[in-house]
Amino acid sequence: MKPLFTIHEGEFLVGDHIIRNLGNKYDVWIPAKDNGVDLLVTPTSGPGKPVKLQVKFSRGFNPKSIPAEKLLGWGWYTLNPAKIKSSKANAWVFVILTLQHNPYFILIPTAELKKRIPSGSSSIWYLYLAAFSNGKCYDMRGVARSDIKKILDDVPTDPSRDFTAFLQNWDVLDTARK
Repeated sequence: MKPLFTIHEGEFLVGDHIIRNLGNKYDVWIPAKDNGVDLLVTPTSGPGKPVKLQVKFSRGFNPKSIPAEKLLGWGWYTLNPAKIKSSKANAWVFVILTLQHNPYFILIPTAELKKRIPSGSSSIWYLYLAAFSNGKCYDMRGVARSDIKKILDDVPTDPSRDFTAFLQNWDVLDTARK
């Protein structure tokens, strides 16, 4: 018998995190049909629109260019810009699962993600998100070694690569419901 639907590891981790940590505020639902929304989050009580989430998952990588004590997690995502532009989701959640099985979540509103699609990315956008022990989160694809040192030393770099505001940003659920 073929299953009606399946849930991948990233969707499970997001749903589990919401239920364990925000379960007094939200319920999590899995759509029965794949229409570009992986999870539906609704308020447990009171008014508010449901929040539609698109989830992308990556196992963690440990690049040799970053000292292990400065890196929390590094994920690699292959995205289709056309799907982002036509997305029905309110927000996208990028999940990094480290080798120590610690999940890190980058929650970004779809409108903001659309703005960050690099020009010239017509069919594929490779997004390499890294979360650092200094609380920063950056897109590391093609970053020069000199900029890696700046990021690790908290020196501002290209703002279009800075995803720090979205690291563990569960407030996006409140914002998207209004």
